[in-house]
Amino acid sequence: MSELMNIIKSRRSTRAFQPELPPKEQIMQLVEAAEWAPSGVGKFLWHFTVVYNAEKSYKLARAVAAVDNRGPEYNFYGSPVQIIISYKRDEHHAFVDGAAAMENLLLMATELGLGSCWINQLRETCDKPEVRTLLTEYGVPEDHIVICSASIGYIAKETPAKPRKEGKVTFTE
Repeated sequence: MSELMNIIKSRRSTRAFQPELPPKEQIMQLVEAAEWAPSGVGKFLWHFTVVYNAEKSYKLARAVAAVDNRGPEYNFYGSPVQIIISYKRDEHHAFVDGAAAMENLLLMATELGLGSCWINQLRETCDKPEVRTLLTEYGVPEDHIVICSASIGYIAKETPAKPRKEGKVTFTE
């Protein structure tokens, strides 16, 4: 099996992070991997915002929890870093471009030995005033919507592999 396939099959969503920040160089490698994702019609209109601060990450998680009724424990699994992928509102390729960038980012995190977890709640709450204020303060352009975000950090507890469903493939010659 190729090394890339090993990385793909070994990636897990981390559900418990250590509080220590990984080196900035590693975080920037994740962003670089995301930047090299394919983009519909070669537009590459995404914006990456790195929240490299455990306190700010927690503050953002609590704002999401408040507007989305997530409860007092909601904290992005304690990750000290958030990487937010945003795109201009109403751009046709925003979601597929963002998903491709996110997948590259998550796979690179696995390659570097970092934990990662795709966070959807920012996408769903990015226009709520309590969340938007923080997103703008942290560097997300005001005319952008959040496509997806990733919690990043050192793994505190390994996540066991979940059983995989057999895929449905139609192969026509």
